[in-house]
Parts: sequence; structure tokens; C-alpha cells
Amino acid sequence: MSAFHFIAIMSSYHQGMRVGWHYSTEDKLDKEIINHFFAKVKKACGEVHFGLHKLSTSSTAWESVTEKDEFFADVAVTDDVDTFVNYVANDQTLSANDVAKFILTVFPSSHLKLQKLLYYCYSEFLTRTGEKLFHEPIVAYKYGPVVESVFKKFKIHGSSIIDYKEDEKFIIDTKDTAATPSFIKIANSEHGATALKCIVDVLVEYGEADPFDLVDKTHQEGGPWHRIYKPGQNCEITDTLITQYHDYAR
Repeated sequence: MSAFHFIAIMSSYHQGMRVGWHYSTEDKLDKEIINHFFAKVKKACGEVHFGLHKLSTSSTAWESVTEKDEFFADVAVTDDVDTFVNYVANDQTLSANDVAKFILTVFPSSHLKLQKLLYYCYSEFLTRTGEKLFHEPIVAYKYGPVVESVFKKFKIHGSSIIDYKEDEKFIIDTKDTAATPSFIKIANSEHGATALKCIVDVLVEYGEADPFDLVDKTHQEGGPWHRIYKPGQNCEITDTLITQYHDYAR
């Protein structure tokens, strides 16, 4: 007996592994089933990049695939399209910590500087797209804009450079090309390419800057922080304030 398999694979930051949709049949692969899968993923999640594989084995069981090729051994698969869509959707929502981790892999920074870079990444993405880069609020602390969840995570480092390394790697193709989890998370997010471009542009412009020069920059008169800051109140710096100022500053 022969069986035919179609497998779509992506690296999942949320799951911490490669995940896949597996369709198998003893007959010829049905293009309508495959096209329905792509259409459903695109409708729910937009453009998503997969590794696509077709092969034949002696059984429709997933075990026959892993026995034939060890490449598939660590893939968490499902034959349910809705379950796979949930995998993809979970990877598309960025948190401020996701962005902070990526920043630290490129430019190890003090906590003070990290918050400024995070703010400029958010404002750059917002002014380019009209969308939020992440959903946590940005508030006005004494030394500038702050995302409090990131503040709580890294405040233990004080004024020191944050020693953060992502030892884990995702293998993203058959040539063993590796990427860090934070890179994969951003790349697989809803606006992956645009988000990466905004973040990289900010790091190119401000990555080497002195943190207190960035404090001065965020404190400029008429800017979002300057307009909203009240000592001890941690007032939210709204998207409207950010857009009004940074669009004008361009």
C-alpha cells in the first residue's frame, strides 16, 4: 500500500518548536483540501511563510513519515486546520518583551537605554502603519517613556548592561540556517517584515547613542512625554500623542 502526504511546517515561537499541518491520503492528494487550508490560514492570519513538503510512505500514519525522514521527528503536527491556525495566530501577536529581547540580542543595553529604544521602535511602527507594534501601554516615568512589563522584567539589572542571551535557536530550513526565537517571533508576527524593518531602522539610528542623549531626546518640549508627564502618576503616552508629534517631526 502507498500513502501520500502533504506537510506545511513553520517555526513556532509560542510553542517553542516546529509545528505542522499534516494531510495524508491513500489516494491522490486533493488540491481542493490543500487550497482550503491555505485560504483559511490566509483569511485568519494573512501571509504566512511555510516549509512545504510532499512525500509518499507505506501508511497514512505520521509515524511512517518520521520513520522515512528524521527531519520531521521533532515537528508537532495536527491534521486539524483550526488547531494549526491557532498555532499561527498565537505567534502573530507581539509583546513588548518580544521586541525587548530582540533589541538586546542586537544591542546589549542598560535598562534605561532599552526603554528608549523600545519607545522609538513603537513610535516608528505606529507612524508608518497606524498599528500598534505591541499592546502594552507606554507610560511616562521621570526618565522617559516606559513599558512597565519590561521594566519589571529587567529592573534587577539597575544601570548595568543587561546580560541577555538567547541560547536557543530555531532551525528554519534544511540547510540548518538558524535564527533566534525573538527574530522568529517578530518575523512571524502579523506585520513581520514591516515590524523588522522599523526595529532595525531604529537600532541603526539610535543603537550607538548614549542613553542620556536619548533621555534628552524623549524629553523635548512639546513631545509626547513632555505633554503628559506628571511626577509619580505614570500617565499613559497615547497613540494619538505619539502620532501627532512624530508625524510632525518627520
